[in-house]
Amino acid sequence: MYTTRQSLNGRFPHLKNAPVLLTTARSGQSLIEACIAMGVLCLLFFGLFQLSQVAAAREILHHAAARGARCKTVGFNRFMVRKSIRVAAIPNAGHMTEPGFDGSNTALRDMVETMRPGELWDAVLSDVEIPTTRQDLELARIPEFMASENWARARYILDYEDWDAIRDTVPTFVPDGTIMEIRVAQDYPLRIPLHRTIYAPHPNADGVDTVLMHGISSIEGHYPLYLNDQDW
Repeated sequence: MYTTRQSLNGRFPHLKNAPVLLTTARSGQSLIEACIAMGVLCLLFFGLFQLSQVAAAREILHHAAARGARCKTVGFNRFMVRKSIRVAAIPNAGHMTEPGFDGSNTALRDMVETMRPGELWDAVLSDVEIPTTRQDLELARIPEFMASENWARARYILDYEDWDAIRDTVPTFVPDGTIMEIRVAQDYPLRIPLHRTIYAPHPNADGVDTVLMHGISSIEGHYPLYLNDQDW
C-alpha cells in the first residue's frame, strides 16, 4: 500500500515543511564548505606570492653583489661600491622617501576611468610603456646620487625606506688571491598578508617581520695590480 504526500501531511502535519528545512540545511552546509575551501585557497595564494617575492628579492641581491664586484674590480673606492650596490638593490628597497613622492600616476588613472576592465588589463600587460612619476624621479636622481661626495649629500638626493637593511661586506679574496668575492645581505621585510601561516620570522626593531637573505658574486680582482685603494 502506497502512502501519498497528501496523506502524510494530513497524518503528520509537523513534517509538512521538512523538505524545505532539509534543502536549507544542505545549502548552509555547502556555503560553509565553500568558505573553508576559499580560505585554504587564499592561504595558498598568499603563501606562493610571498615565496615568489622572496625568490625575486634574492636574485636582486645577487645582481647587487655583481654590480658591487664589478665596480670594485675596475678601481672604485668603497664609497662608490656601496652606492653601486644600493642602486642595484632599489627593487628591494621599498618606498621612496627622498625625494617626496605621492605615488600618483595620472596616465594609469585616466586609463582606469576610460577603459573597460578587459581593455585595461591588455594595455597594462602589453609592451606599451606607462610613464610613472617615480620612474622619472629615479632616472633623474640616480646619476646625481652616484656623483655625491658623502652619505649626507647622497641621502638628501635619493633614499628609500629599506635601504639601511641592505648591507655589504668588504671585498675579500679567495685563498688563491685572484678571485674577489662580495656578499650583500638584507633583512628583507615580509609584508604580504598571512605570511606567518607558512613562515614564522623574527620581527625587526620596527616590528616588521623579516627574513635574512644573501647575494654573492665573485669576479677576478685585478685592481691591486694597478691601484692601491688604501682600504677606503
